[in-house]
Amino acid sequence: MPKQSREEYLAERAQRVEQLTEAMADRVSAIATGAEAQELVAFVAQFRSRSPRNAMLIYQQWEARCQAQENPTQRPERPSMIAGYKQFQEMGRQVRKGEKGYQILSPVTARFASATPKVAESWRRLAPREKPNPGERVESKMVGVKPATVFDIAQTDGPEIPALPSWEPLAPGVVPEGLRDAVEAEIVAEGFKLSATADGQIGAEGSTNFDTKVVTFDQSRGENEQLATLLHELGHIKLHSPGEGAPELSTHRGQIEFEAETFAHVIAGLHGMDTSASSDAYAAGWTFGQNRADPSLTAEMTVNAADRVMKAVNGALDRMPVGGDLGTGAPPKPEGQDAPTSDQRRVRNALRMEAQAPAKIREETPVEDGPRPPIRARR
Repeated sequence: MPKQSREEYLAERAQRVEQLTEAMADRVSAIATGAEAQELVAFVAQFRSRSPRNAMLIYQQWEARCQAQENPTQRPERPSMIAGYKQFQEMGRQVRKGEKGYQILSPVTARFASATPKVAESWRRLAPREKPNPGERVESKMVGVKPATVFDIAQTDGPEIPALPSWEPLAPGVVPEGLRDAVEAEIVAEGFKLSATADGQIGAEGSTNFDTKVVTFDQSRGENEQLATLLHELGHIKLHSPGEGAPELSTHRGQIEFEAETFAHVIAGLHGMDTSASSDAYAAGWTFGQNRADPSLTAEMTVNAADRVMKAVNGALDRMPVGGDLGTGAPPKPEGQDAPTSDQRRVRNALRMEAQAPAKIREETPVEDGPRPPIRARR
């Protein structure tokens, strides 16, 4: 086989990146309704070390492998700890021969130099092995993405990696110890007051008023239902307060309720609390299909929802009962390994920004709001 030229390699790489992102978007648009979409976002929230799009790529490939196996006993385990081939070797584990990895998108970086770093237009890209001029500052910046392969720990053999505590599901109706106090404290810390009412006074289980800064909930319901409602309203506060970004998404009621209910579902689930009984609002609120949304736009809205919810969950988890004991979907660092450098953090953050961008720029307008379902009120 003749050796590829650099131009041929770059063209093939770009095609593979496009194939990966389009396959993910197609699958997301197909499940952007009901419990499957909620399962996708919950999966993404478990991989806090990955960009949302990379977590979705892993989910899409894992799901496809499960569907390809007719025998349930032969289906691959749900991914729980993802790392590269060499990273697992550093942990003393070895990827088994014949295992098929998961394709994700990793950053492509280049070196840039500038004598006046504060002037954005002054940065110039250095050629390979080119040295900067005297007095110039050099930084590594992300210039693109390329396919990379990672594996799940279930695809490896070797010594056990210390596991974080696992949180078993609680019995129906049981409220996780300390969670309600933490949720109420988080609401108060955001500058809101709590107001308890009797059955039927607000016409919903709960509501959040951003003008008066009051969260109202129905105290006549069971303790677990009250907690689910407070989590939902906290989701609105974290995601939909004025100035919380993406105003074009927040014009759609289904998007708003999807994000808030999924925030509640993920936080509760990480504490072992089953919120399925109170999540009818979620299925009713996710109304893109009923509003005849363009499939490609629906996929992008789902991707954005996953990203926004995951960031909100991660921003609150450390102050929740299980926060300090949850993993990120990545193996622990080898003992003595240095913290990432500022350049490494910059590249990682750039990758997250790149992962949020759609594979193609689309011109569709946001979905128009349809009939409002009888769900927890935003305000």
